[in-house]
Amino acid sequence: MAAFSNDFFEKREVGGINMYIIPAGTTLYRGDSNFTDITHPELLKGDYKFFTPDAEYADKYGIVFEFKTKNELQLVAMDDISEQFFTGAPEEIQDILEDNYGYSSHKRDSVEEKDYKVSQYVCKQGYQGYAANTMESTGFDDALNAEIIICNAEEHVERIQRTTHENKIQSKLDELRMRRTERDRVGPRKKARRDTDDQDKPTSMGALNFGDDEDDEKDGSFVRGSLFGGKTKKSTKTKKSKKKQTKKKKAKTQKKRKSKKSKTNKK
Repeated sequence: MAAFSNDFFEKREVGGINMYIIPAGTTLYRGDSNFTDITHPELLKGDYKFFTPDAEYADKYGIVFEFKTKNELQLVAMDDISEQFFTGAPEEIQDILEDNYGYSSHKRDSVEEKDYKVSQYVCKQGYQGYAANTMESTGFDDALNAEIIICNAEEHVERIQRTTHENKIQSKLDELRMRRTERDRVGPRKKARRDTDDQDKPTSMGALNFGDDEDDEKDGSFVRGSLFGGKTKKSTKTKKSKKKQTKKKKAKTQKKRKSKKSKTNKK
C-alpha cells in the first residue's frame, strides 16, 4: 500500500448513507499500549477497535501492529454525514452528530464519552464501522486526525505482523508510561501550547484510542485522547464540583469575618 495521503478510499452512497469503501486486502495499522504480541487473543476483542492507514501515526500511540482487511468494508462517512443517517438516529445521537461530528459545520469536537456512544450506536445498528478524514476542529489548536472504527474487528481484519522492532518495545512502553504519568499529574489540555516541548507530541486522534478503547473509563470520565498527549476533552464534572466547594468555603469564611466584626463593634 502506498504511503497514506490523508484521504480515504472511494466514497459511495449505499442505501441513502454516505459510506467509505475499504477494499479487501487493505493494510491498516493499530498502535496499542496494552499488548506487545500480535497473537494475543485479546488484541482484537471488543465491540469495536480503532485503526489508521498511517503507520507513522499509529507509532505515536503504542506498539504498532499491521493488519489487512479480509473483506470489503462499508464504513459510515462521519465527515460527510448523510441526512438519512442523521434523521434516523435518536435525539441524543443527533445532538452528538451535530456538536461533535459536524453534521452541519463539518467541524469535529471530540468529547470521549460522546464518541464512545456514537461508536456503540453505529455497531448496534449493524454497520461495519465508521470513518472520517482529518477534520477541522472547533475546540483544539490542531485538526483532528483521520479515524477508522471497525465493529467486531476480529471478523474483518487479518493479523499480519508487529512492525515495532523488538529492541524498541521497552523504550516505547517507557515513553507511554511517562505520558500517562504526565497526564495524571496535569490532566488533559484543551488548547496545546505550540512551544518546543509540544512539537513532537501527536495531535489528537479524536476517537482513535488505540490502546484501551471502550475500557478506557476512569472514575466515570474518559481519558483516551489525553493519554498520549492528544487533546480529547475529559468530563468537567470534577471541575464543577471543586468550584462549588470553593464557593462554599469562601461564603463560609466571609460569614465568619462578618460575625467577628459584629462582635467587635458591640464591644
